[in-house]
Amino acid sequence: MSYAPLAKSYKKMFPFKLSTTSYIYPDHILPNVAILAPFLDEIELVLFESEGHDNYPNDTQIKDLMSYCLRQDIAFNIHLPMDISLGDENEEVRARGISVVKGVMERTLRLNPSVYILHFDFLNPPSPPLLKGGKGGFVQETDIETWRRRLFRSVEEMAQSGIQLNRVAVETLAYPFEWIEDIVEESGFSICLDIGHILITGQDLRLYLDKYLPKASIIHLHGFQNGIDHLAIDRLPKPALKLIFSHLRSYHGIVSIEVFSLDDLKRSLFTLEEKWRVE
Repeated sequence: MSYAPLAKSYKKMFPFKLSTTSYIYPDHILPNVAILAPFLDEIELVLFESEGHDNYPNDTQIKDLMSYCLRQDIAFNIHLPMDISLGDENEEVRARGISVVKGVMERTLRLNPSVYILHFDFLNPPSPPLLKGGKGGFVQETDIETWRRRLFRSVEEMAQSGIQLNRVAVETLAYPFEWIEDIVEESGFSICLDIGHILITGQDLRLYLDKYLPKASIIHLHGFQNGIDHLAIDRLPKPALKLIFSHLRSYHGIVSIEVFSLDDLKRSLFTLEEKWRVE
């Protein structure tokens, strides 16, 4: 099946490296990379699930991806599987998560990815962490501390297993990042600043940009509407867009437009270019 490419190249257009996901077209990773590589600085290889390894690149595909690096001047960042829990109360679940991270990194290090993105999901206890103004029950401070201790153990075990923690960026999720910022800093992780997650959960975007952007190796940029995430960035509130662009002027890391359709990508790129000229 043939797909329409982007209309123009965005390589080296901005002070940051511009990226998007490996699932813009309804196909596997390699066809997406083949179409997108001439137009962007990086591609975010998204490995959704660890079970089955269906979306893991095999050795032949790794070699093909390496050839794109050389021929198309494209780099990669890699989103580690999202179905692992390094803070889980079950020791076997945590151990499996560490094994998955180690396995993916060993398989893909030949690509020399700019960064690996990792979730520290808050899964135990089952009630979700709620921000000010949220509805439902509350998470007890003891629950958070117990979860944090499990995370600390997992991170220590990751380092002992040979995982290069300085190659990993921990992503901002639905809970306040201050819960884990000491773990991130002390362990040598960088930060993946997910703008959509910050805004959709009602957190303070200005605080996050001021406090964490200097430590962020990558930004995930996407919009949301009616509770639906990972939409084009023109769905972001205008004041938020203005604030974001004011900070991007001096940012030199990676900005990944984390959407999963060609329409959302095109609309995001149009908005990015338009706002860049006028802000």
